[in-house]
Amino acid sequence: MNLHKLSVLAVVFGLVLVAGGNLAFSQEEMTEEEAAKKIQDLEARVGDLKRQAQSLDAQLEEKNNMLRTKQQDYETCIDELYALVGATRADVNAYEQRLRRLENKVSDLLRLSPMDLLARKDEVDSAEEEYNEMANNKISLLPAFYDRVQKVGQNIQTLRDNLNKAEKTYTVGTWSRDRDCLWNIAKKPDIYGDAFKWPKIWQKNKDQINDPDIIHPGQVLRIPAPAPLTPDEESAAQRYYRQKREEAAMGGSMENTTADQPVNQ
Repeated sequence: MNLHKLSVLAVVFGLVLVAGGNLAFSQEEMTEEEAAKKIQDLEARVGDLKRQAQSLDAQLEEKNNMLRTKQQDYETCIDELYALVGATRADVNAYEQRLRRLENKVSDLLRLSPMDLLARKDEVDSAEEEYNEMANNKISLLPAFYDRVQKVGQNIQTLRDNLNKAEKTYTVGTWSRDRDCLWNIAKKPDIYGDAFKWPKIWQKNKDQINDPDIIHPGQVLRIPAPAPLTPDEESAAQRYYRQKREEAAMGGSMENTTADQPVNQ
């Protein structure tokens, strides 16, 4: 029994009690005919209330049926929409959770100062890699995700801009005076303190360093944040060393040249 029926019965019960009380109070003054008429009136009112309750129940059932139909239509539309991007509900739920984690990660990084962000550059790289992967997923085209994914991309670009503000630079000196080459620059305590990280400088400045053996006095090199060599940097270094071994095997020189002397070791 629903709340509506309970309310109707409560009203009816109250009317009966009131009427019964009034009848008992005035029974000495009412004739048998009057009492019978009173009871008939009450029974008629009870009948009307029951009919109203039944009508309301029918209307409520009709509304519930319409709601169930619309809900089923909605669920069907959702399934068809997901099918357009080749996804299931489970795929979409997993994407939502992953996107939320990425949004939180990027939001935390945005709170850092440029210098603090530089120390966590690898996290920016990781976030950007994950963003690219998610943006290339067709699920990102769904209305629920499109704007959010675009916003993450904008925020990652902001992180890149902040990193550029904090990134070190180094102005190349001469070999005769400064002994500057990528190897020696990477070895400097205020750079990496590790000569074997010279490929980081090379790869970061490929727009101005075609040959890592040749750098020129006055060049302003961008210095990436201290970190282990990335797979791309490792690969570039291996290609360089392999080329040098081949040159040596053919009788070539392993020495590198700059504007005035060897630049890399």
